[in-house]
Amino acid sequence: MEKLLTLIIPTYNMERYLRTCLDSLIIDESQQALEVLIINDGSKDASSAIAHEYEERMLDVFRVIDKENGNYGSCINRGLKEATGRYVKVLDADDHFDTNALKQFLHAIADIDTDMILTDNTIFGDNDISKKYYGFELPTGQSLTFADYCDRLKTDIQMHNVTYKRTLFSQFSYHQTEGISYTDQEWIFGPMARVRTFTYLALPLYKYLIGREGQTISPEQIRRSSSHVLKLGNDMLTMYLEADKTEPAINDYLYFRLCRQIKSLYRIYLAEAPGLELDGMAAFDKRLKAELPELYHDCGQATMGPFIRIKYVNYWRKHQYAPQPKCFYTIFNSYTKALVWCKRILNIHHL
Repeated sequence: MEKLLTLIIPTYNMERYLRTCLDSLIIDESQQALEVLIINDGSKDASSAIAHEYEERMLDVFRVIDKENGNYGSCINRGLKEATGRYVKVLDADDHFDTNALKQFLHAIADIDTDMILTDNTIFGDNDISKKYYGFELPTGQSLTFADYCDRLKTDIQMHNVTYKRTLFSQFSYHQTEGISYTDQEWIFGPMARVRTFTYLALPLYKYLIGREGQTISPEQIRRSSSHVLKLGNDMLTMYLEADKTEPAINDYLYFRLCRQIKSLYRIYLAEAPGLELDGMAAFDKRLKAELPELYHDCGQATMGPFIRIKYVNYWRKHQYAPQPKCFYTIFNSYTKALVWCKRILNIHHL
């Protein structure tokens, strides 16, 4: 039977969550249409043993690929080489699917032939209680032109929402950065340059866990991994410069995503985390000026917030890349904390 969907599951030390993830993929109907590639990235716990249990039980569905540690992107790259499904999607090992939604999804994609499929997702905590639902206001079950909708989607699409047609990757050389974290941003960036058609299915397919200890999205972990974020910025800039820009609307989508990522990079180094080594950031800034001056200018206009109009990136440039005054970090972080506090108060009043 043709595999309709390949799931790539990057796995590193996920013994606590992996069974929940894999159990959510066991369905009665259309099971043979599913291919699950569990990419064990050199785990030191029982992740590999757990994965092999599922492979032994359902050899025609689950396949374990044990490899040396290369971080998240290396798992995606290996999975793409091994995938045979018509469509391919990434599922993180600490997340899982809504099993009923997966059944409906597999049934629906048998009759879909577009470059990309968008689905909804929920965010949940360790107790599996849903915290928020994310969906799209789009026509459902139809072939849509991506250029017609990408402007309104550019702030909303996350890796949890995206399923790509596998043959899309034969049209260009896609290589997700290896050895660093946060490269899920590349998954919703590089391939988008080639997407021309898509279908939206209003299904809450992906269940995304937040609040896990050690999760790479925590502010503290991002600051500790600032060099990863810097490399990601460099690689996404390269992706953008090499991308197919024949569709202006899609190019605007890519520019927006790149701009947001790079502004976040400046914010980490120059406003959030004092004491970081700035030589690499200075080299990146010079590269950006030479290769994408429009974005260089846009980033220079960034301020600390609506009520703090200090253009901290331009200040750093004007002072020859010298370390920022410590008061900048104090001001920015105090402002951020105050903003979070105000939002909490407003939510309390709203309730």
